Amino acid sequence: MVSFVFQLVALVIVVFGLAQAAFPRQMSQWEARGPAGETQIQPGPMRLVMMRVMGLVVAVVALLVVFGSPSLLF
Repeated sequence: MVSFVFQLVALVIVVFGLAQAAFPRQMSQWEARGPAGETQIQPGPMRLVMMRVMGLVVAVVALLVVFGSPSLLF
């Protein structure tokens, strides 16, 4: 049972890692309110590339956790 929960959590991490890699702009923009009104804050192009790369790295490591053997990670 514990192994199943561990694998399920790793699969959720895979989904969120791939979502971050696929949609970095939607996951990193936000609005700020100030005395002058609202403004949208957009990430720079390098940050978007790094978010894609890190999303893929997280997804690959989580897939190794789900389908790999424990000795593969160490």
